[in-house]
Amino acid sequence: MGWFGILSEKPWIPEAQGTSAEWGRTAYTPAVKISLRFMLVIISVFFLLFFVTFISRSQYDDFLALAGEPWQPFTNSMRLWINSGVLVLASVAMQGAVYALRRNHHFRLLVLLATGAVLAILFIILQISVWQFLAGMGYSVAGNPANSYFYILTGLHVLHLVGGLVALGRVVNSLREEGDLQNRHAAIEACAVYWHYLLGLWFVLFFILTRTPETYALIAAACGLG
Repeated sequence: MGWFGILSEKPWIPEAQGTSAEWGRTAYTPAVKISLRFMLVIISVFFLLFFVTFISRSQYDDFLALAGEPWQPFTNSMRLWINSGVLVLASVAMQGAVYALRRNHHFRLLVLLATGAVLAILFIILQISVWQFLAGMGYSVAGNPANSYFYILTGLHVLHLVGGLVALGRVVNSLREEGDLQNRHAAIEACAVYWHYLLGLWFVLFFILTRTPETYALIAAACGLG
């Protein structure tokens, strides 16, 4: 299975759980919780390893941070704040979908799920525009280690979001075909939790990737990586 297949493989969606009539009748079942938590732990460890290597690499002389001086691209990080706002709204829409689900509002549920998906797609488009902005300023992937880490980490975040969109699309399609909210309760709540997780991960990335050299030095010293 390729990387995209791994990222889009969500164990809580109906097709992975056997007979849908017996699955997900109660909100967020223990089996779904365990599957989701296991996957989120794996993703967290994966990114944590990247963060450790990033902080360690930031202490080398050839590492040029992307913020700190007026001419550096993220000294003014408004573009990333706009992206953050879009992702916050996507997360809010997904939580609203959970509330609609609990009240058995089928149409509102579909609208909010679609809204969450559209906002996630908008975030991806805006993130691509940030990469184009960096490239246009001469900050290519191979330009310096800070550039490389920014493209890699934000790219991996986007890939996980694309995987979430694939899973969400399958859930929405099953809702349209069967219209049984109870049989999809756990899947929808798990998708919302995944959206919230990716929002939190994004803010961690935002913080890590837009600090000044002085901040990196402090973090490295605190972690024993200096």
